[in-house]
Amino acid sequence: MVYGFSVVFLVVFYRNHSAFDLLFWILFGVFFLILYAGVLFMQFNYFMSAHLRMKSKEVLLTFDDGPDPITTPKILDILKKHDIKAVFFVIGNKAQAQPELIQQMVAEGHVIGNHTQKHPPLFALMSGKNVKKEIEDTNQTLEKIIGKGTTLFRPPVGYTNPIIARVVKKLNIQTIGWSARSYDSFITKPHWLLKRLLKITQPGSIVLMHDNRTHTAAILDDYLNKAQQNGIIFAKQATLNAFIHEINA
Repeated sequence: MVYGFSVVFLVVFYRNHSAFDLLFWILFGVFFLILYAGVLFMQFNYFMSAHLRMKSKEVLLTFDDGPDPITTPKILDILKKHDIKAVFFVIGNKAQAQPELIQQMVAEGHVIGNHTQKHPPLFALMSGKNVKKEIEDTNQTLEKIIGKGTTLFRPPVGYTNPIIARVVKKLNIQTIGWSARSYDSFITKPHWLLKRLLKITQPGSIVLMHDNRTHTAAILDDYLNKAQQNGIIFAKQATLNAFIHEINA
């Protein structure tokens, strides 16, 4: 149906406009789609460069949108059981409410990343001034809790645009993306989430999950066990330290 409509539209348009007009609007449409994809899909590296994969074969786990008072402690316990280290991209307001969890993350060898102070749903539409404030407010929050900010940043939803890119460059921070997205915000059935994670996790992956999802916490131990049985090696302390040093060098 969409294809048929498109053909009819092009025929009608062509009868009333020149070939040049048609070519112009086709190119404009392609440009708009590329621009739109660049905003929504950080892995395209369209507006700014993000670290999407590990250079080593180890898999790096990353967790967004925490800390959560219920699920984050469960996730930390499971990671500790397996001696696996992760990067937690925390929301500043939540960090303020749960400072002891931020301290626990650091004490257990994990790395804290900046996921903005309030996780604005319209982050891609914000001014440079407000983007900068969201990032700086989070770092100030972390400084109060653990004595230092962070050089690692992941924008809400993975939004990018020229404004965000300029702020990131000015602040001299490193953007961390992902190569394997769990979609645990949408896949809420534990069985299906586990199946997806095992399918997408490959050597060198940076995996995106959320530590404020009960179903993520519920399948994490099973996921780590089965993935390691499949030969996957998850990042431990030395690997995580080397990765952070490398991208900040």
